[in-house]
Amino acid sequence: MVVSIASVDREVRVRLDSYRNLSVPNFSVHLLREILEEAGLDWRGALARADIAPTVVERAGGTIPAHKELAFQREFVSLTPDRVDLWLRAARAYASSTTGARGMALATAPTVAAWTEVASSTDYAPGMLIISPLRTPTGVVTGIEFNYSETPSELIPFSVYRDLTIASRSLAWLHASPFPFTRVEVPIPAIAAHQLADVGCRIDTRSDALRLWWDPDVSQQALPYGNAFQHAAWVQADQQVITAFREAGDWPATVAQVVRSRPELTRKLANVAAVLRVSPRTLQRRLDSVGHEFGEIRDKALNDLAGDLLSNTDQSIAQISQTLGYSDPASFTIAFKRWTGVPPSAFREAARYDGTAS
Repeated sequence: MVVSIASVDREVRVRLDSYRNLSVPNFSVHLLREILEEAGLDWRGALARADIAPTVVERAGGTIPAHKELAFQREFVSLTPDRVDLWLRAARAYASSTTGARGMALATAPTVAAWTEVASSTDYAPGMLIISPLRTPTGVVTGIEFNYSETPSELIPFSVYRDLTIASRSLAWLHASPFPFTRVEVPIPAIAAHQLADVGCRIDTRSDALRLWWDPDVSQQALPYGNAFQHAAWVQADQQVITAFREAGDWPATVAQVVRSRPELTRKLANVAAVLRVSPRTLQRRLDSVGHEFGEIRDKALNDLAGDLLSNTDQSIAQISQTLGYSDPASFTIAFKRWTGVPPSAFREAARYDGTAS
């Protein structure tokens, strides 16, 4: 596979710049904290050193600043040197989770090539990693690469075990049998190959990236659990915001759509930029060029969504607050009063009165 080095460097810079301001789901930190506690290790100190409140970690469906997630991963690794068993426990938990349109697109992939294309596309995940398909000179998928060129060095071994486990277990499940890898390369000096039951092939160490190779013919074989129709639908759902934007070219409307689609994750410009596959600076320039500010668009989208939920559902104020990504109902109430001039409870009563009168 021939890749432009300048292109990769540029993508790394964009992703790292975005990473500083991203918010990410708290699932990873919750999982690692739980593993530390069960192993009798200092999880409270690790959270404190990463500046993370325990309540944030335990809130189902919550988010956390990406730089704090990174800090906690560092704490986890520092507390578990040579504890590959704990790293693999975390990796297997990641591998067993299939959520959202992206997860369903992976789970329904009709071929290994289709799975690789989805796995290689960008997502909300922070940009400390670049994933790319490996191809033959004729363009046929023959593997997948995980590049850690900008990952903190102390996290690379943990990341290798995590990504190798997730990829190998996922492909083995899709294949309904041990996946026929031909070779695996890892960018670390040594690896506990006997603990990686789903790999089943030679593992070469000290490469410059994690690479999983297979015969090109395997890429086109039908997978027993694949469903081409469902896969296409889930891929379309995953890409619908991008598709709509490309058709309309309307930056403000597209940003509003992104915010409404995942308000708990898209309250920051950097997160929306990650969804739209552009840098935060580019997104800001695009909005400036048409006379809009991100904060204005976000607040209007959240206001509209909050009004809809208050008027048409029985969700409590606390539930709506959490859905919109607020840390507590009081913060949501203050914001809603700023948008509309009335508290959420009064807005709901007025909406119900209007509905009854009609």
